[in-house]
Amino acid sequence: MAVSQKKTGGWNTRNWLNLRTAVQIIAFLGFLVLFLGALPLLMRLDPLAMLANLVSSRSFQALSAIALIMVALSLVFGRAWCGWLCPLGTTLEWLSFNKWRRKHIQLPDGWRSVKYVILIAIIAAAAFSNLTLLVLDPLTIMVRTFATAIWPALDFIINSMESALNNIPVLQEPLARFDNAIRPLLLPTDQLYYRDGLLFAAAFAGIVLLNLVTERFWCRYICPLGGFYGLVSKVSLVRRRVNASCIRCKLCEDVCPTGTIQRDRDCASDPGECIMCLKCMDACPCLTSDFGLTSSPAKFNSYDPVRRQLFLGLGAAAVLALLFRVSPLVRKSYNRWLIRPPGAAGYDMRARCIRCGQCIKSCPTAAIQPSLAEAGAEELWTPVIVPRTGFCQYSCNACGQACPVAAIPALPLVEKKVTTIGRAFIDRSRCLPWAQNTPCIVCEEMCPVPHKAILLSGAKVEKEDGSRVYLQRPTVLAGSCIGCGLCEYKCPVAGEAAIRVRALEYD
Repeated sequence: MAVSQKKTGGWNTRNWLNLRTAVQIIAFLGFLVLFLGALPLLMRLDPLAMLANLVSSRSFQALSAIALIMVALSLVFGRAWCGWLCPLGTTLEWLSFNKWRRKHIQLPDGWRSVKYVILIAIIAAAAFSNLTLLVLDPLTIMVRTFATAIWPALDFIINSMESALNNIPVLQEPLARFDNAIRPLLLPTDQLYYRDGLLFAAAFAGIVLLNLVTERFWCRYICPLGGFYGLVSKVSLVRRRVNASCIRCKLCEDVCPTGTIQRDRDCASDPGECIMCLKCMDACPCLTSDFGLTSSPAKFNSYDPVRRQLFLGLGAAAVLALLFRVSPLVRKSYNRWLIRPPGAAGYDMRARCIRCGQCIKSCPTAAIQPSLAEAGAEELWTPVIVPRTGFCQYSCNACGQACPVAAIPALPLVEKKVTTIGRAFIDRSRCLPWAQNTPCIVCEEMCPVPHKAILLSGAKVEKEDGSRVYLQRPTVLAGSCIGCGLCEYKCPVAGEAAIRVRALEYD
């Protein structure tokens, strides 16, 4: 059914705009629900991430076919995903800064080709079994930012407010009820901390602040998923149409958030850039534009991907692959502290992980962190276990359930409990009983393995003051340790723990 401006016989433009606003709100709330539940469906709706994973891993995940639904919708409605459903696109619209921006800076149309170059580079790099560039996918940006920065910051703010208000006796009971209602449903029981949170927050803020240059700068010029939908939209069925009665008044051009309407083209728009927001139709005083069925493919523009963009994308992917491969950090064995989530140690993360951050959100103890140098440049921001910030909970397999591409396998809980991810070892130069003759058996008490992976050996030792004390000193039973990191997390030694988990190859 065509979307038109007729005031009788159907909805008018304002009704359609209200519907779009409602869909945006519902879609954003849906994103939050899927995010809070760490449900893999969110990323499986991303055709770019699923295609890149398929090319890179050379394996097909059956449930990734869900992304074909979004492709089918774009074949009908064009880039409606960007204007109606995308959580990042909705955020950029809500934070458009239209009131603060003095004027739009209309960059040359050639800049629009940047998103296509990035898109080609992502697919080409995937052919080299590298998914690092998927850090630029809008859904991965949203999940990573919310998981490592926005939600922990919100938790900190609420914790601080509760602590301050809890000093008022009359508020103590309501605060307790409120806290029980939101934890652990919406917020974690304990405050979680993530490295790189400031970096992710700054990158997200930078994307938003680009709106000060021109509206939806990210969507126009950079977004690779927008580029993917833009190409599909060239053959979409429903598109914007302008009839011969148009008076070229420029009103539609002024309100277009992606700047795709131009008077010198008879106020036509490129379906690969149009996000179906309907604002142009609402602004038109002559009722000369509508959205309806169109059978012929759209014409390509100078910024659409042709040989130049193809060669740029392929060249960028080749250069990145070469730089990554010659990096001294490329080998997994470079760092002995590279501990992967349960079951993922034998997988090639650079070829499987789409850097979405779903596993980070799902981990209840913040044991899973985005990798830095320890995984090498090719595996930047893939998941690693950092026991000093959190431990791999013995009775939890949430990360495998949350991973949309099986980069972390969905192990049954019984199997996960016996899956070894590393080995603990004791640094006797830092351990309190060994180095300072001070009683401490925290690591043995915390060990969750049923038969204990830490053995205590009793001995009488002489202290510096000449007194003798009976101490129990810990020793790791390597055959029983699964590397969960609870001992390292709980170790009372300040700074670096006296007991640490390292990769199996260093056992």
